[in-house]
Amino acid sequence: MKTRLGLLVLAVGLFGCGLRAADPAVRPATKLAERVLASAATQPAEARYTAFPVSLRVGPDEVWLIYKAGKTHATDAGAALEVVRHRLASGKTELIQRLPAPPPKLYQMGEITRLLDGTIAIYVDVQEVGWDAKHYRAGAEVFRWNEARQAFDAPMPFDLVGGVRYGYPLEFIHEASTTWQLTMKFGYMQGGRWGVDVLRSDDAGRSWSAVRELTAEFGGIQANESGFVRYGDGFIVTTRGYDRIARLHRTDGQFRVQRQIDLTGKTSFVHGIVGRPRLFVRDGHGYLLGRNWTKPPSSSKGASAGPMQLCLIRFDLETLVPDACVILDNAENHNVTDGYYAVAEFAGTGAETRLHVFTYRGLGGEPPAILRLDYRWSDVK
Repeated sequence: MKTRLGLLVLAVGLFGCGLRAADPAVRPATKLAERVLASAATQPAEARYTAFPVSLRVGPDEVWLIYKAGKTHATDAGAALEVVRHRLASGKTELIQRLPAPPPKLYQMGEITRLLDGTIAIYVDVQEVGWDAKHYRAGAEVFRWNEARQAFDAPMPFDLVGGVRYGYPLEFIHEASTTWQLTMKFGYMQGGRWGVDVLRSDDAGRSWSAVRELTAEFGGIQANESGFVRYGDGFIVTTRGYDRIARLHRTDGQFRVQRQIDLTGKTSFVHGIVGRPRLFVRDGHGYLLGRNWTKPPSSSKGASAGPMQLCLIRFDLETLVPDACVILDNAENHNVTDGYYAVAEFAGTGAETRLHVFTYRGLGGEPPAILRLDYRWSDVK
């Protein structure tokens, strides 16, 4: 017993010193079911490229999903967001509303949330196609649900916050009378700065104030897509670095950093970024969900050796050290060419608890489909 304890202490010590320690084996998940919710076969021609689903639980059995419906991954002026109602028990899905962008704009990502006054709102990553055929952020916009009309009203620009125009809303946390928003700013937009910030609203999203410039707080890292979750009196944040390093950060209640670690290259299963990372806390552990590559790079340039996969990475909430990785999709190493921004919903209790993952996946360069993947939580946790 003393020998085993000593090896465990040594492994944790090596990880903290930046050396590679022994890591658990990566294991594939047993999938209970896979459902296609939208695909090129079911969509009109201008909306055949379906991607980037985000969910909002509105009832015990009802989830609203929002996803991009366009022509390509990016630079497809006029691309829309589609909002659908999905039933967990039956799998039935019905369109609520399609929200097309007026060209040259396109709606790339939408983050759907219920504000503290009860209003369902969609905060949109709005892009424009420039003179060079590349895409640029055009400033976030907000759709609000009109209960009387049973439809979303016309979008409104997201107001400047401290002289900064924000471009890519990432995630929301609601607690008591406060909403925190994780969002991105871009150097070519008003305010002239790059980074990931936390904003705060105490009036159900009608006004916002800046709380912390997180990328500066985390040591001046360069990061883009990020996620966060409440933990204790503070928060845990995950960042996707432009330097291809995935990180975890624990903060206090004012988003001042307390502990942070690099994930990339420190385990046998994280070798680059974790795409569009999402966090949740359950059963005493932290979980990181997102696009991942479990094989090491094939060259010093960071090119991945194998196909992308959808992974659920478990980590310790205090040390942030990951201790397990489950491949939720593509353990078979198929040629997935686009995919795996994902969100999770739970249903059932006890041994009957199910994990429902909503994601997207495209094979061999074909337009991706919106998928629901089901698992027994006891098999993957």
